[in-house]
Amino acid sequence: MGNDGGSIPRRNEMVREKKKDEKIDRKAQIIAMFFSCALSKQPLQQPIVGDGLGRLYNREAVLEYLLDNSKFGDGNAICAHIKGLKDIKTLRLQPNPSLANNTFPNNGSLASRSDEKEGTGRSRQLPSLPFAEQQAAQFVCPITMKEMNGNLPFEFAWPCGCVFSALARKEMRDAGSSVAECVVCGESVDSADIVPINSQDPDVLAALKHRMDQRTRKKKSEKKSRSKNKLKRRNSSDDPADRGTEDTRDGSLVGKKVKLTKECKA
Repeated sequence: MGNDGGSIPRRNEMVREKKKDEKIDRKAQIIAMFFSCALSKQPLQQPIVGDGLGRLYNREAVLEYLLDNSKFGDGNAICAHIKGLKDIKTLRLQPNPSLANNTFPNNGSLASRSDEKEGTGRSRQLPSLPFAEQQAAQFVCPITMKEMNGNLPFEFAWPCGCVFSALARKEMRDAGSSVAECVVCGESVDSADIVPINSQDPDVLAALKHRMDQRTRKKKSEKKSRSKNKLKRRNSSDDPADRGTEDTRDGSLVGKKVKLTKECKA
């Protein structure tokens, strides 16, 4: 209560202080993006896809979103640019060989490793570690074998879906490899088709958005061109002058042309 002669009020009881904003660990947030689906927030599981902005998704989650975009509360804010399967690319990832040897059980988590002492089935809790050290990356760069855990920049090539570290592309370029091909499979790749994974740089994201728009316009133009060519071929085949030269299974059109020719000669 206070001011009644029996107690002295403290400052925090009289003045309501503004709560300090909690600072988000930016690095930990980026690292977590390499382990979980951007849409469902569930751990990444094969098949994994990427979009034009470099975000990673479980393919199943994207399919569910395309069927019902209200299934995920923030779905429209995250991937409103995904209108169909043409807007995502299935990624070709190199599994981490250390996980193949069961070095890190429990999906790569170090938090609950079992005691390997003979005759004891008890588990021991390891000391608390930063998120990046608790998780063993599921995938590695096939060139440098560096883990894809968010500590190093990774990229993927849009035409083929191969995933590799930015360091691998730099090393291959320094070694004289062509910049117009994928460093993993050798497929022809333009520099504009290299997509950085989970980049937070506003300038990079703006450039990726521009590339997405360019790809969309290019696909529409190609589709329109194919439609025009198809219509042109159809109109050409409908020309009466050409119909008489077409062969059919029963040869009726050819026969009519021969008969007409004989009649003209007579």
